[in-house]
Amino acid sequence: MNYAIIFFVCVQIITSLMIGWNGIITFFGLMKEKQPAGNSEPRNRFAVVVCAKNEEKVLSHLLKSLEEQDYPKDFWHVYLLADHCTDGTARLAASYPFVTVFERTDGPESGKGAVLAWGIAKILREKADTFDALMTFDADNVAKSDFMSRMNEHLNKGNQLVQGNRLGGEPYRTYITKWYTCYWTFYSLFYSYPREKLGLSCFLTGTGFAVKKELLETYGWSTNSITEDVEFAFQQCLRHGRTAFCFDAFCYDEQPSSFLVMIRQLARWCTGNYQIFYRYFGKWLQAFREERSVRIFDNLMLLLMGPCSVLNLIARTAVNILMICHFGHIHILQIVFFLFSYIFTVGAAIIVTRYFRIPLKKLKPAIFTFPAFLYLYTFCSLYSMLFPQKKWKPIAHEGLMDEQ
Repeated sequence: MNYAIIFFVCVQIITSLMIGWNGIITFFGLMKEKQPAGNSEPRNRFAVVVCAKNEEKVLSHLLKSLEEQDYPKDFWHVYLLADHCTDGTARLAASYPFVTVFERTDGPESGKGAVLAWGIAKILREKADTFDALMTFDADNVAKSDFMSRMNEHLNKGNQLVQGNRLGGEPYRTYITKWYTCYWTFYSLFYSYPREKLGLSCFLTGTGFAVKKELLETYGWSTNSITEDVEFAFQQCLRHGRTAFCFDAFCYDEQPSSFLVMIRQLARWCTGNYQIFYRYFGKWLQAFREERSVRIFDNLMLLLMGPCSVLNLIARTAVNILMICHFGHIHILQIVFFLFSYIFTVGAAIIVTRYFRIPLKKLKPAIFTFPAFLYLYTFCSLYSMLFPQKKWKPIAHEGLMDEQ
């Protein structure tokens, strides 16, 4: 029995150290001075790609926010990829003079990755001489009026792949959206921003990112997982590139507002990360042997956050059960560890909401239960490890009214 306790304690320590790596990156990244903005000239010409499947109800909010960009209108054009649409999505988009609609009626309905691969190849083939960088949004997004200007400055710093600052839209709609508001501010400030300041590689978060045309012409868009954004970013890191993060380019993404949809989305994210790990770990080993860089090591640690959290939870639970069975009580260190984790997480959630100037009063209940959201995320990771999602499922959107 004692050997079992020792084993699970060792697992708990190892996984805690791996999770703690992210804490080290966060600390040193936030302590580093903010980098100056890039030059506003030259202006990159953007091909703005929007994937849409029956998004007639929400699409106009995104197109309105793009129409109000402070970026010169002759330096960007929208290409809407209408994927197997059966409503008025394509007709609505075509009514805007700055939108070209490409309708996809053939091929599998297997998720956003397949649509992007089809659309990007078509745009490169037919419109390559009209743009310098490709920018993507989801149909339910709203972009702040200076989004393109900020992303242009970041591209002018020599970056080929840049993620904008994706935040939760209409954060007070439901209790679930309040959790997501905490999550995205948490992810932005404690994961993406420190890595940008340290010159490491972030992950793409699905929408609001830009990629230089040269990168797409060289490698194309070839992804196979149901989290195509993370996969593409991981591919670039293995090629010794990086994904930059533009903190000042804000876009707002509609979040799930019901518990079951939240669970389905979290399970999809977790399944995709496992798919990437299984498919690319061998390539990661090869890339790390070629260049033993902190950037490549850190990208794997970021990918392994979910699995490490699962193993840590299993080990902690096993230790507690074994302690009760063998000694009749839980060791005080386990209780201290749990309380410290709770206080630290809530404190961090308070810091990020105040940093983003979100009224604390409106989010207070969600902040103090935010650790429960992270535990649910961990349980989804465990479930996805055992029962991975086999098919991408779309999420119905209600739409965001305007920028936050």
